[in-house]
Amino acid sequence: MRVRSFWLVALSGVVLLAGCRSNEQAIADHLGRGKQYQDEKKFAEAIIEYKNVLQIDPNRADAHYELAKSYLQLGQAKEGFWELRETVRLDPKNHEAAVQFGQISIYAGEVEEALKRADAVIAEDPKNEKAWLVKGQAHEALKQPAEALNAFQKAAEAAPTSEAALLVLANYHRRNGDRKTAGNQFEAAAKNVPTMQTLLALASFYSEDRSRDADAEAAYRKALELAKPEEVARPYALLGNFLFARDRFDDGVAVLEKGIEASPDPLDLIYTLARMYRQKGDVAKADELMERATQKQPDNPKPFLVLSSYKGRQGDLEGALAAADKALELAPKDQNAQLRKAEVLLELGYRDSKPDRIAEGRKLVDAVLAAEPSNPGGLFVKAKLDMADNKLDDAVQALRSAIDVRPDWAEAHFLLGTSLRLTGQRSAARTELARALEIDASLVEARRVLAEVHADLGEHEYAVEEGRRFLQQRPDATDMRVRVAQSLVLLGRLDEALAEVNKIPESARDENVQFALGRIYTAKGENEKARALLLQALAKRPNHPDILRGLLQIEEKMGKRDEALARISKAVAEKPDDAKLQQLAAVVALMQGKVDDATGALEHAIQVAPDDMTSYQQLADLYVRTGRTSQTIEIYEKALQRKPDQPRIHHFLGVLYEYGGKPEVAVTHYEEAIKLSPDLAESKNNLAYLYAESGKNLDRALDLAQDAKALMPDDPNTADTLGWVLFRRGVPSAAIGYLKEAEAGVKPEDATLGIIRHHLAQAYEASGDKENARNTLDRAIAAQEAFVEAQKARGVPVGSDPTWYQDARKMRERL
Repeated sequence: MRVRSFWLVALSGVVLLAGCRSNEQAIADHLGRGKQYQDEKKFAEAIIEYKNVLQIDPNRADAHYELAKSYLQLGQAKEGFWELRETVRLDPKNHEAAVQFGQISIYAGEVEEALKRADAVIAEDPKNEKAWLVKGQAHEALKQPAEALNAFQKAAEAAPTSEAALLVLANYHRRNGDRKTAGNQFEAAAKNVPTMQTLLALASFYSEDRSRDADAEAAYRKALELAKPEEVARPYALLGNFLFARDRFDDGVAVLEKGIEASPDPLDLIYTLARMYRQKGDVAKADELMERATQKQPDNPKPFLVLSSYKGRQGDLEGALAAADKALELAPKDQNAQLRKAEVLLELGYRDSKPDRIAEGRKLVDAVLAAEPSNPGGLFVKAKLDMADNKLDDAVQALRSAIDVRPDWAEAHFLLGTSLRLTGQRSAARTELARALEIDASLVEARRVLAEVHADLGEHEYAVEEGRRFLQQRPDATDMRVRVAQSLVLLGRLDEALAEVNKIPESARDENVQFALGRIYTAKGENEKARALLLQALAKRPNHPDILRGLLQIEEKMGKRDEALARISKAVAEKPDDAKLQQLAAVVALMQGKVDDATGALEHAIQVAPDDMTSYQQLADLYVRTGRTSQTIEIYEKALQRKPDQPRIHHFLGVLYEYGGKPEVAVTHYEEAIKLSPDLAESKNNLAYLYAESGKNLDRALDLAQDAKALMPDDPNTADTLGWVLFRRGVPSAAIGYLKEAEAGVKPEDATLGIIRHHLAQAYEASGDKENARNTLDRAIAAQEAFVEAQKARGVPVGSDPTWYQDARKMRERL
């Protein structure tokens, strides 16, 4: 029995050993076949093999990773994301998988998880540029700009020949308005790593500056030389669009036709050419090109998707839906076809107020994103839904994620620019809209929004230029013609403004046109004509506050003030709960010296329209003028209770707290203002100055001061702040130029002239130039003494000497 037991035990050992060897061999076979299928791009078959491995050994990290890659190749991001999660759990040393997992985590909204994975890789491999890039993207998503920039710089340092690392860093500077640094980065990338991608990026950057058009065209053509045969469609399309945008239609056609011949898949080039013909007015040629593309490939869904987009762009939404349905008929599981149908359904639903179509479109989008959270088409359509639901931050994030996957998607850049403008980020909006038009010059609506953004930013020359280009395509767009005229007025080109509005036919001249003409004649000093036009506008829009305000301005000059006041009183009596009319009533009351009446009107305006920030602003200004600082703060704080997302209110509170001796509270409000409106140059400037004065956060202060200077290049205050920050950072030689610029830009009677000169004197001394320091101090002291005498002459009380003045006198004695 003992012998028999021994042999049973021995036999069981052999069986177990054979089983282990059998499993190992089976795993090896499945892995080998899976790799072979991947090499042959048969990813569905590869998935089966890797799943077989995991049935034998669920903890095989390499099988999970290969399975993840196969899923991702098939566009199944949800499954790929899960397998990547398992991979990094089982094998934390797999840095490639960890980086991929981090990247997809950002798309999926798991930003902290992405940061954690990137940091873990960097701790073990500080030269891993991909991990640094993920870290930078995560910090950017978390709105941590300093940390993001540092990470992107580390990526470029770790891989100085990495196309991706160099372009991500350059685009970060471009996105944040630092064009000088961005230009240097793009040029260095194209020189040191000359590829199609780096040359296209450089061309794109150059194309934003009309004075660099020759350089842009040369870069596009160099990109064509570097492109592989299967890549040529993209540079041909971008070069063609660039030429169309510069009104070189025939050159653009020649480029696209050459590209159609050279590209193995010319469908997108055909689509681009068709749009250009239609934009030029040759509709028959455009339609013939599109129909020919579908007839040439009747069993391929892609031409029908392109046709759907084409018809949608022309406003033929029913035709667009029919083409999308045809694509789905040919490929029922094609996600692009599903998303195109969803997009058209949404547009039809919103246009026709049909909730059932909106619901059907939303269902299609949700299904695609459930299967693949990073699908760019799904993110794009989701962003449209978010915008319709007023979830603008969500829309911006979705569009940025879509563009990360498809950087040359004109419509996505256009929608992102529109979303950014709605959130108050006008400089960023301008960049995205310009990029959209660079990719696709036929995006007429993008040009309209870009013209409006230029006007918002005070860039009226560019607003006129883009507005007129829009009007070439839409000559009947009365509202744009009025906008162009308004910019011309602000540029002082009154005759041009009048000529622009006079292009509008009499039959199309509504009250808005008459109001615009009235304002132009007001600026020209032709008050009788202006008054007649405004009265015509008022007849069509009785009691309109803007028209009444315009009439008040004119009639006061004409000695008919009583008529204007009577008209306004009548309007207020008829519409006592109109907040805009109450605001106008407050203006009238102040003109008459009736402060209590003005206060009452504004308080009533706030009561009837508590979300209208203008009433709070006017009341706060009234309190400031009457010396009621505490009440000013109180009214602004009340405004924030109603609408906490008001950047201008935060800015004004910052100013009040700063001058009230509470810099810490001021910093909080300035930071909030900038967070809500990254283009708010005054807040950036004031915050940078406060940081410089405190000696804290000087890196942040420099970034803020540079941004403010870029946004307000001609303002002496931003030059002074930037110079002062540079001085505080220990680079006085760099500070001197900015401080001299500030001194030259300030009027002699300005209260800040003395302190600017004091800053400049300190910079001179720190640079070893004591003679200039002494001379500048003399001018600083003289400026302050002249200011004090001027105040006394006007009967304004003068307090004690400011601290800087006392310091300047001591410094002068020392020198």
